[in-house]
Amino acid sequence: MSLRDPIDRRRVLTRALGLLGLGAAAPLLAACSNVRPLYGSLDGTGGPAAKMTHIDLALADSRVSQRVRNELIFAFYGGGEPEKPAYRLNLRITDSSLPLGIERLETTPSAYLVQLNASFVLVDMASDKTILTGTSFANVSYDFSQQRFANVRAQRDAENRAANQIAVDIRTKIAAYFATHG
Repeated sequence: MSLRDPIDRRRVLTRALGLLGLGAAAPLLAACSNVRPLYGSLDGTGGPAAKMTHIDLALADSRVSQRVRNELIFAFYGGGEPEKPAYRLNLRITDSSLPLGIERLETTPSAYLVQLNASFVLVDMASDKTILTGTSFANVSYDFSQQRFANVRAQRDAENRAANQIAVDIRTKIAAYFATHG
């Protein structure tokens, strides 16, 4: 067996390229050492999840914003009350329903789109300073039929799905803030 054999040369070249590639990837892999859990902590203090239990949510002014509030209450502290509120979260939700398509031989829409837009402000209650602001949106469609009750229920279900999407997005943004701002 010698390096003059083309199969042996190919093996040696493949191994050398593999080792070279591994050496080039080492700095990239080392850069990943700053990865932290989003909802937990490495030191056992609870991390962002523990801080989110201290968020008090402002009262809602509509059914849809109450749905977002309820989802956030469950996400932050499992449905109970906040522990010693240190932060206040103010939400502003706007919603609209737009027709998507019209049946070919009729004048009624066949589908609607529910659009929810949310803006939120997280305030530190001790200093009364805004520490985080953000926006979120959700678009959810539903089918429209000739049955009145079915249309009402379909719209409400679409609004509930959109409210859930917004609550998840807001929770993620707040957790990311607490994860990066200790």
